[in-house]
Amino acid sequence: MFKSIWDDAVHYFRTGNMIARLILANIAVFIFINIVGVFLNASNGFSLSPAFHSFVGFFAVQADAKELLFHPWGLVTCMFLQYKLGHLFWNMMLLYWFGRIVGDLLNDRRILPLYFLGGLFGAVCYVIFSNLLHIANPTYGLGYSLGASGAVMAVTMAAGVIAPEHRINLILFETKLKFVVAAFIFFDIIGVSAMAESSTDHFAHLGGIFFGWYFIYMLRRGFDFSEPFNRWTDSIMAFFSRLNPRNEPRRPQPKMAFKNREKIKQNKAPHRSSDIGTIQERVDAILEKIKKNGIDSLTVEEQDILNDYRNKL
Repeated sequence: MFKSIWDDAVHYFRTGNMIARLILANIAVFIFINIVGVFLNASNGFSLSPAFHSFVGFFAVQADAKELLFHPWGLVTCMFLQYKLGHLFWNMMLLYWFGRIVGDLLNDRRILPLYFLGGLFGAVCYVIFSNLLHIANPTYGLGYSLGASGAVMAVTMAAGVIAPEHRINLILFETKLKFVVAAFIFFDIIGVSAMAESSTDHFAHLGGIFFGWYFIYMLRRGFDFSEPFNRWTDSIMAFFSRLNPRNEPRRPQPKMAFKNREKIKQNKAPHRSSDIGTIQERVDAILEKIKKNGIDSLTVEEQDILNDYRNKL
């Protein structure tokens, strides 16, 4: 049974999109951390062990500058690290819901850069504001932070910026995406104002939210953060592929041009407000169809509409 589960997970990781891979990576780390926790906590009478606390802190982002200097990898590993089920569940649900919208509209190759850089920026914000609060009040302790929330908030904000009118179904009602994103921002601001030890985590969320907005802001002006990031990751993958001569050379991935808004204005006549509303309605309907039946269910005309919308963002 376990071999079958492992084979299915490997298959989904190899064939799935980037959202599926990120979710599987987070689940794998969650399982590993909790297996280690079982043994460490068992040695402490099945209560939270100081050894487990230190083990988790080794991979988390440290707020103390000296600790961070000797644990710099925490800026990256923290965005895949959750050991509480509720923490993992809600982060992955948000990543799934909003990541699909970003992937459908901006291309799957922009998901990892947005997640990674958003999580990194959120971690840096956590470190900066933790130290500022400590300077203002020396009794305020410096700890560590973990979780994918900063990275997930970057993806969520990006979805809200590129498709604010898209309607999503919540448990009890249906609403527009822009209201959901606005609610997240509001609750994080309230969390910061609480001035409790956990309030610094909300700075990581707000950092991710800011980067998600800035990612789309720069994309609309012709600079794509994902291009240098993907060149860097492709060079790393190519290096490891050369180490293994049995690996077949990868086919080059198709690149999508993201046109500058000024060039679009020069080449195309401006749309009337009614046309913009009609286009947004068509895009929302296409996203709903993708959510229900998958992207392969789109007709050629619907694919053209989606590609045109990507180029006009």
